[in-house]
Amino acid sequence: MKWLNRLAALVFGLISIGIVKNFLDKYEVVVFNKEDSDEIEEDGESKDIIHLGPENYDNAMDIRGTPTQVCPCGCEVWNVKVIFNESQIASYFLDMECANCGSLATAPTPIDRGMEI
Repeated sequence: MKWLNRLAALVFGLISIGIVKNFLDKYEVVVFNKEDSDEIEEDGESKDIIHLGPENYDNAMDIRGTPTQVCPCGCEVWNVKVIFNESQIASYFLDMECANCGSLATAPTPIDRGMEI
């Protein structure tokens, strides 16, 4: 009986490890520290979109030319002008502004998907 319990525990452990590995392969786990998060105000609510912008443009750069998805400051959120048609984005301007530092960049297009950005 002792060996049967050990075998059952081993099988259960291997199944659990497989489930955790499958979960981590499928999803990204991100841990936020509330004190360091720029996206949460002091009262615990998320910032309004009109507050997503730099306080000053001292660190802004003009990196337009090569399409990019990530700003040199590390931000992945951009302010972009778009045109809607039937509730979907029909087209967009290629000039975009980083929501964090205000740097200007060129938006990527589907043609740029194969290029290294």
